[in-house]
Amino acid sequence: MSSRWPLVLAALCVLLSAFCAVQWGREADLRAELLTSRTAERDLRTKSAEAVRLGETYAAEIRRLDARIGELKRAEEALRKELSAARSAEQSARVTAAEVVPLRASLAKQNDAIKGQNATVAKQNDAMRIQNESLRKLMAERDEVVRLLNERTDLLNKLNAGREGK
Repeated sequence: MSSRWPLVLAALCVLLSAFCAVQWGREADLRAELLTSRTAERDLRTKSAEAVRLGETYAAEIRRLDARIGELKRAEEALRKELSAARSAEQSARVTAAEVVPLRASLAKQNDAIKGQNATVAKQNDAMRIQNESLRKLMAERDEVVRLLNERTDLLNKLNAGREGK
């Protein structure tokens, strides 16, 4: 048996060497898989960080858009109120316009009446001017008659004074 021990030991060394070679191959595969896993993990972390950044960007954009939607809704409500007020004003204007039509006709009649009165007043003014001219002429004639009367009276008085003095 003593001659078998070196063979057993040699066989064990060969088996141990085969086992080491197999183990070395498994470790190399494991290292390659670990490297692949680490690369995949790094890629996932990068993608995850990018996804988080995009999520925050999208969340900020959503908040901004929600705020803008709120502003637009308030503006829309204000415009609806303004539109309602404008429609009310338009309706009032229509009613007022309908009320103005008879007033315009009445105003036209009054304007015609005023034109007629103005024509009458103009005629009266012309008649008064003519009467004033006639009155001036009469006054001038009266003054002339009074002057002549005064002259004759003075002559008569002189004659009477001359007769009494005789």
